[in-house]
Amino acid sequence: MCTIKIRATGIRAGRLRPCALVLPLLGFFVSSCLAVQKTQEANMFPDYANRVTDPESNLEGSLTVLRGSDGGASAVVVELRNPSDDHDVVLKLNTEMSAFIILTVTDEQGTVLSKPARKFNSSEFQRFVIVRIARASSHDWRVPIAAQLDASAIPKEGLKGRLVVNVALLFSKVSGDERPAEADFKSSLLTLYDMDVLFTQAALSEGTKPPAADR
Repeated sequence: MCTIKIRATGIRAGRLRPCALVLPLLGFFVSSCLAVQKTQEANMFPDYANRVTDPESNLEGSLTVLRGSDGGASAVVVELRNPSDDHDVVLKLNTEMSAFIILTVTDEQGTVLSKPARKFNSSEFQRFVIVRIARASSHDWRVPIAAQLDASAIPKEGLKGRLVVNVALLFSKVSGDERPAEADFKSSLLTLYDMDVLFTQAALSEGTKPPAADR
């Protein structure tokens, strides 16, 4: 917010009246404030966030959108890096990928096109795997977009839209050969996104094939 203080001093008869001097200055300062505000808003809401650090686990997350032969998004690669030089990070991951890495696809108007995230009730059996990210190392996962977005939701000509990737973390920091107990795991959510993505039916199909089909 800009605060403008104008004080008129030493005005004598025959000189320019205060209002004639103040109004042009006021217009200049208001225009400057609006320009600064627009710049700040643009910086606050960038078109993408493909590198984010989770403050709870201290893992550094990165998002890569893989493209099909027509330039449409076919799959994503999510990498988690442990920058620490004194501890490992142990992850407890649901084997149902859409409960761990959740893709949300919308059109430019914000209409959600993707499937909802997989949710479990207390009576359902769940499988988990343990992934240990050693100090100064990383682990990545490739997720076909078609696994969470039906091609029928995309028009034949394709569409420009937005992609939000939420990574649901169950983690524990350990030293040496420690193995965390169940109670040692904490939860956190890491969010990455790209607000300008092309989605096509052909690219979605290519994303379900071996990684050589991506680029």
